[in-house]
Amino acid sequence: MSGEDPFADEPPLVPNIFAWSWPQSIPRWGFWGLGAVSLGYGLISSLAAMNVDGLCLAAIGCAILGVASPNPFGVAMKEMVPGASDRWTLDPLPPMHPSQWHLDRPRWNEKFKEWLPDPLARFEMDGPEISCEKIGDQWGVYYGGQELQCEECQGMKVVGGKECPECGGGGTGRFDSEIEADKQIQKLISRDEAVNAQTKVFTEHPRNSRFRAIYNSTPPMITATLFWHTFSVLFIVGMFLGFPSEDREAFSPYAIGLIVFGTIWAIISQWYSRGVVEAWDTVTSIIKYVDEGHGELVGQVRPATFLPLDIVHVDGYRDPDWTFDNLVAWAWSYRVYECEEERYYDPQTKTWKTRTVCNWRRIRGNNDSRDFMLHDGTGGILVDIHSFGNSSFGEPIWTREKPGGTGGAELYTSGDIRKHKWSLWALQLGDPVYLMARIRSRPFDEIPKGHVANNASRVHHTLVAVGEDAVRRTAKLRKGTEFSVLKPKTSAVSRFGAIFLLIAAGFLMAAIGG
Repeated sequence: MSGEDPFADEPPLVPNIFAWSWPQSIPRWGFWGLGAVSLGYGLISSLAAMNVDGLCLAAIGCAILGVASPNPFGVAMKEMVPGASDRWTLDPLPPMHPSQWHLDRPRWNEKFKEWLPDPLARFEMDGPEISCEKIGDQWGVYYGGQELQCEECQGMKVVGGKECPECGGGGTGRFDSEIEADKQIQKLISRDEAVNAQTKVFTEHPRNSRFRAIYNSTPPMITATLFWHTFSVLFIVGMFLGFPSEDREAFSPYAIGLIVFGTIWAIISQWYSRGVVEAWDTVTSIIKYVDEGHGELVGQVRPATFLPLDIVHVDGYRDPDWTFDNLVAWAWSYRVYECEEERYYDPQTKTWKTRTVCNWRRIRGNNDSRDFMLHDGTGGILVDIHSFGNSSFGEPIWTREKPGGTGGAELYTSGDIRKHKWSLWALQLGDPVYLMARIRSRPFDEIPKGHVANNASRVHHTLVAVGEDAVRRTAKLRKGTEFSVLKPKTSAVSRFGAIFLLIAAGFLMAAIGG
């Protein structure tokens, strides 16, 4: 049946209660193997010697195994959204070339008697490219790269009275005046805007129905990480209980250390997961229907104005591969790997010694940003990037370890310099961006003026996204889609279960030892 939802019977992404996961990369498998060896050796040595000394190694091994075991929710999400990274990964991709962003879509200006770009065109819903071209004494309208034909040929009503040369119908795509051609362009825009906006969101937009399984899922309570970390705590407690009662008092400081470590671990875990929980609990808005207030947006970076973007020469080098354009925000740094001799006292030999200490040192850098438009396929909204104190551009888009050949500042050579490194972080036109922001009205004199399709009278072009916090919502800007933010999502049991068990074990050991 044509009206059926193909995703209605989609099973949960992962089981709600228990899900096991294995390492997904060679380094993780190596780390996991180290933990397995430590666990096995600790248990065997304890059994062979009939004492609890080996349980310390077993506890360390279980802790390593827990760290090496990936989050099953993140693994399942990665399978559905490959990479869940700071790049678009799923086809069909958003339109990537500026020619498809309606930046220069024409509008006939009767006052100046010329075709001028419509300032609101770039804020409207994505659709086929529309252009106008003079052909002899007439004007031809092009839709999606094809010259407009008559109703019988292309299923659209046109203005004009001449016969279509292709089918003899009652209209043609050529017009005798600029005003008639402009009217037809506005009709095409209004027709496209009548399409359900939900169907126009990008493939990796969270509101796309293909991701219903993700948002219908609950991260499992019991995971491999929780399993291994629980056994790590149990081995610690078992080792403590295995000592003679007269020796347990000496372990009281270690019990306090477990309590302190567990508390710090809980605080860090809560802080780290706060952004994930905020993203999970907030419904992503569709820009065409966005309202004022605090909300979540996902979309593509596009220019907000006709002003050209700056050309960036990293560290002043004019080489082509050191030169970048189409950047709305960028930051580069020049660092050196510097080594120096350090004198220290060795308590074992009771003598002074020297050692070589090396660290990366930032020498110089620069950064800049420009307000941009965030577009999700249904419409665009201005983003005030300077208002976001909490922003991230992801991994560097470019690195070099040797200087360019043309121009550039002087290399830093003072001291023992082993390496040089230049890095560039940036938001480029076309990049995906995730926002948690406050949506509010733009000042009246800053609102672009232009034509709005009859049924596209939503006010998103009159709004701006700013970096202001709200109750239980922290404003942030992240390069990537929401899925890159949600990868660490876990259940509260899986996240805090072993932590609380560790703290309880610390109190138990302190009580028994005291």
